[in-house]
Amino acid sequence: MTIPKLAERVGRSRTLIHRLATTPAEGWPAPVFRPGSSRPEYPVDWFDAYWAKRQAGMTQGKRNDLATPEED
Repeated sequence: MTIPKLAERVGRSRTLIHRLATTPAEGWPAPVFRPGSSRPEYPVDWFDAYWAKRQAGMTQGKRNDLATPEED
């Protein structure tokens, strides 16, 4: 699926998805190009798993750097 379609799928901007796709630290797989097309495509199942993991790690409004580990 192309970057604009992935962005539409998760309701975010294509600019954000493009930035994530081109940042090596994000660990995206190499894109696939269809014959005659210059648009990179990525596997939908991989993206869905990536996005779910990314969203689960988000803690909007909370500072993780100040958190102390909970004691048992």
